[in-house]
Amino acid sequence: MINRKDFMKNCVAAVCATGMCSHAKMSAAQVAEDASHSCDPKEFTSVRDKADAARLRFSKLIEILETRLPEDERKQTLHALGGKCADTYKAALIDRYKGNIHGFLEEGRRNWMAEAVYDEAKGTIRIVDKGPGCSCPMVKEGVTPPSFCDCTLGWQVEAYSTILGRPVTAELEESVLRGGKKCIYRIKVV
Repeated sequence: MINRKDFMKNCVAAVCATGMCSHAKMSAAQVAEDASHSCDPKEFTSVRDKADAARLRFSKLIEILETRLPEDERKQTLHALGGKCADTYKAALIDRYKGNIHGFLEEGRRNWMAEAVYDEAKGTIRIVDKGPGCSCPMVKEGVTPPSFCDCTLGWQVEAYSTILGRPVTAELEESVLRGGKKCIYRIKVV
């Protein structure tokens, strides 16, 4: 999953690579390598402010879902959203590791996981995220309701079911949005 810093870097890269700033002739790789120097500071601030506004509005949508949907229906909706989010990583990440859980976990340890333990005999995987904050770029910490964590559970189910080729369940052991220090997931092969 992408963290906030990478999200902003990618936003700036996208803005610059599409010609919306003065360094449009730079390649996306060059822009991504040094995003802080490639765009006009006003344009960077504008992109950051729009991303912050989108996160705030999204948080309010989650609040509305909490008040209007029964808990079970809200959880199912957020799980489905997480599954759709995982689909956006399907070609670039998840499909590369179909049938290779060890490779996926190694990639995760290099990039976004502090720990990843797979107990094949028990059919369990325990994941600890690296970041001290929520890794979802749509989250505005302190504003996004904790129920939104059900979205990441949908992401975990979709990703690990695809990689393992078997159905899985996912649960949170700990979550930043729910008062924890890190996000920790438990995946169980069904």
